[in-house]
Amino acid sequence: MERGEALSRLQTLTPREREVFDLLVAGTSNKAIAIDLGVSIRTVETHRAHIMRKLNAQHLVDLVHVSLSSG
Repeated sequence: MERGEALSRLQTLTPREREVFDLLVAGTSNKAIAIDLGVSIRTVETHRAHIMRKLNAQHLVDLVHVSLSSG
């Protein structure tokens, strides 16, 4: 994936989705993200599903690839 495409995809995320994305890419569990952000695990799962759809990702490794491609 090219840098421009990765950046373009990341710009579709809401600020909260971007927070969740950054924590997911860092290897943080859904439970830890929920605690860090003060939300329920279900809310994190919903954000994660939206992120996966918006970034056209099938697996967590795809999110890491988008992150690395964006610089």
